[in-house]
Amino acid sequence: MEVSFSLADLFLEAFGYRTPAFDPQFDNVSGDAISNRQSTGQLGSPFYAKDFLGRDVFLPVTVTFPATVADGSSGLIADTGQTQDWMIPYCVVAVSAKKTIIETPVTERRGTVKELISIQDYQIRLRGFLVGSGNNFPEQDVARLRDLFESNVPVSLKCALTDIFLLRPDRSGSDNVVIRELSFPSVTGVKNVRPFELVCVSDEPFSLSDVS
Repeated sequence: MEVSFSLADLFLEAFGYRTPAFDPQFDNVSGDAISNRQSTGQLGSPFYAKDFLGRDVFLPVTVTFPATVADGSSGLIADTGQTQDWMIPYCVVAVSAKKTIIETPVTERRGTVKELISIQDYQIRLRGFLVGSGNNFPEQDVARLRDLFESNVPVSLKCALTDIFLLRPDRSGSDNVVIRELSFPSVTGVKNVRPFELVCVSDEPFSLSDVS
């Protein structure tokens, strides 16, 4: 049975705005053929990947997180000491950050004296879809996303866009993030597509030393 749906329309229903990521309108550009287009970003992550239907996906997101196994006797989740990679093809990435600034009023002058204290963690928001094969609910991927959220440890996030903000010399080249929020917005009319939203923050490594 053939199932037809519009990811662009589902994104509008689930998240309240329309994105061209799932309904792109690109003019033909000379030199953008598959044979000679730039395939990876300067920091190593690919610009393109294939979805399960063999179609090109731009700016794919891959997360690496600890592999776990359930203990049948205790019901606890144990870390196997190994990691697993998961590419999320239908995903839109947004990056934002804020600065912590102290503003001090000055008498007999307009405005304030501004002291830059620090740049806060980068916030990375992933919004997308888990798509089941055929007309089946993507139960396995929903469970995998739950495991990813419940891992309670930093996970590696690889994407050509986020690499620019995470893979920096002052961060020791770390692409680790911590997942802060997970949600599954409702959507109607389809049963094999489940929208999701992940909110992550950059996890910058620190080296503490005794300077006594």
